[in-house]
Amino acid sequence: MKTIDLTRETLTLSEILARAKEDALLIHSPSGEDYYLERADEFQEEAAALGASEKFVSFLRERAEEEGDIPLGEARKKRGI
Repeated sequence: MKTIDLTRETLTLSEILARAKEDALLIHSPSGEDYYLERADEFQEEAAALGASEKFVSFLRERAEEEGDIPLGEARKKRGI
């Protein structure tokens, strides 16, 4: 997966889509939101594989049982925002 930080570079939608053909993208937007972009067929295949993975499903169950949140300030500090 590659990361595109739109606060540091300006790309057209066509440029972003061209990059998504090569690899999945994590896009940091200027408004602070993150987006994940991947070709639909690849994403569907990966989602199906993860859904069939007992190890991954077990991980999700464990995470769902966890309590507590990370304060927004701490999350931003970890991301360097």
